[in-house]
Amino acid sequence: MSSTTFETTSFLLSPNSVAKALDISRSSVYALMRNGDLAWIPFGSDRRIHISEVQRLATEGIPTTVKRGE
Repeated sequence: MSSTTFETTSFLLSPNSVAKALDISRSSVYALMRNGDLAWIPFGSDRRIHISEVQRLATEGIPTTVKRGE
């Protein structure tokens, strides 16, 4: 793995990591992605979320359609 690949992927989080960071369920993360409230990118057969998206939601707040700790 090149250092460029490592630097890029270190800013991409799995839905599980996002759920832990935002204190919401994994299914809530998928709901946010499905509703367009959380931007994601395909990463092979998986999905990844850029850390800036997580920071944005942490600052702006989770949309009311998703409950914390759900």
